[in-house]
Amino acid sequence: MSKESHVEQGIISQAAQAALSSQLEAAEDLNVDVRTDILKAAQGKADSVAVSGQGVVIQDVRVQEMTVQTDRLSFNLLNALLGHLELDEPLNAAAQVALTEADLNRAMQAEVVTSRLPALELDIEGEVATVELVHPLAVKLPSDGKIALNGAALLHRQGNSRQVEFAVVILPRTDEHPVRLESFACDPGEGLAIEVTIALLQKFRTLLEQPSIEIDGMIIQVKRLEIQTGKLLLETAAHVPQIPSL
Repeated sequence: MSKESHVEQGIISQAAQAALSSQLEAAEDLNVDVRTDILKAAQGKADSVAVSGQGVVIQDVRVQEMTVQTDRLSFNLLNALLGHLELDEPLNAAAQVALTEADLNRAMQAEVVTSRLPALELDIEGEVATVELVHPLAVKLPSDGKIALNGAALLHRQGNSRQVEFAVVILPRTDEHPVRLESFACDPGEGLAIEVTIALLQKFRTLLEQPSIEIDGMIIQVKRLEIQTGKLLLETAAHVPQIPSL
């Protein structure tokens, strides 16, 4: 790389870092590396973008550490200059994220997360019942390889509503085994049959076995999920048709 190209990339990266910082609620450290040159940037193109940060907070969701790497980027230059990055073509991105137990519990109370947890439909003895999560959901990372969830949900069935308490310990998928439920406890309350517990257990299994999730049009695949005591490490790959608003 020529000295001139290196200087150009540094200037563009600094501008992109300033633009991204302005959209974040907080960041203890943030670095943006844009691989491009003045000519490509003027055409709204970049070979790749790498972002790394610590203590980054977006929409009240905090991550302890993060790195994001994109492939080729094509964007609307005018909108980007006005502070809004709009893609002309979809891009692919890989991310590595580390969250502490406190980060996860904070996320469980953030609107950007709670609004994406819709009511679940259960089949209980041939009847359709719905379950709405009561926030917040408590998350614990008690030991390596385990996630514990404790919470409550409102069960709507036959015109009546009742709160259901539950506790579940999950063993995420690894190269050695698929996702597992180590334990599942549910207190459906007096007068509710064991079928409620069975239906909830089956729903948990179905959700955990999904190969990907969709958020604002983005298709996200979890490539690796590692649980350490008090910390969650996540590697994902995403297909991004458009940058969501922060």
